[in-house]
Amino acid sequence: MRALIASLSLLAATPALAQDELTSLSDEFDSGVLTGWVRFDQAFGWPDKIKALDVGETTPGALHIEPHHSAWVRDLNAPFLFREVNGDFDVRARVRVRSQEGDIPGGTWSLGGLMARVPNRSTAERWAPRSENWHFITTGVGQVAGEPMTETKSTFNSYSSLRLRPFPTGWVELRLVRVGMVLIALARPEGETRWQVRDRFYRMENNPVMQVGLIAYTTSDDVPPGPENPEAINRTVDRESRVDMVLEVDWIRFARPLPRVRPDWYAQVSANPLADPNLPEAELLEALGS
Repeated sequence: MRALIASLSLLAATPALAQDELTSLSDEFDSGVLTGWVRFDQAFGWPDKIKALDVGETTPGALHIEPHHSAWVRDLNAPFLFREVNGDFDVRARVRVRSQEGDIPGGTWSLGGLMARVPNRSTAERWAPRSENWHFITTGVGQVAGEPMTETKSTFNSYSSLRLRPFPTGWVELRLVRVGMVLIALARPEGETRWQVRDRFYRMENNPVMQVGLIAYTTSDDVPPGPENPEAINRTVDRESRVDMVLEVDWIRFARPLPRVRPDWYAQVSANPLADPNLPEAELLEALGS
């Protein structure tokens, strides 16, 4: 572990970033209004797929989101509230995904959580396929109804790969950490102090800016499977199909990560120790901090 910390210190040749530089982006959702967030649909001209949204009305002290039938996968989009972050970040959120009447959302593919998306020039007016690049960690249910999971997903040029693994329901903390070319997805159940590494993403990204924030998506059993036309689906809001998914967000907090690695591309591909897939989880967690 000492060798890892030493290598990180040697690579951090640039001046240290203030640890509280990003805290102004944080939101405790206790003001009763949604301030300073960019809505993906409004910013890029897509139709509104949010069925319900409020701050503190449905759940005191929390953001409440209900999506219509939608998905973040391949070229498809769904509700997304974000802030723009320049450079590395450590973002955490306390969230709960449930149904209207119970602890587990209804149906399948009903999840919500954190996403970091690479900006592109695609809008509803100038949409282009194969231009989506993002990573996320969410909680809820996946392919099997009634079984709570985390879903981690990476999308490169609109090709999505995912990982589903069982995880407790109820309030949980989710976390995304970016250190150069590395993005780490973590989660921990309510009441636990140790983070669990749920996924590790590696990508060379020339754009230092990412859209970082909250997503919610769900599918309806009323919608039969069929060929996927992403442009048509993205331009349509299905308000008739039944959905039963609620995302609640108690808070979201932004900070700079503890590890720092020189940002030039060669240092990232040759010497970023966090990019080692064989790095033991215990060492990774110690480097990231609690």
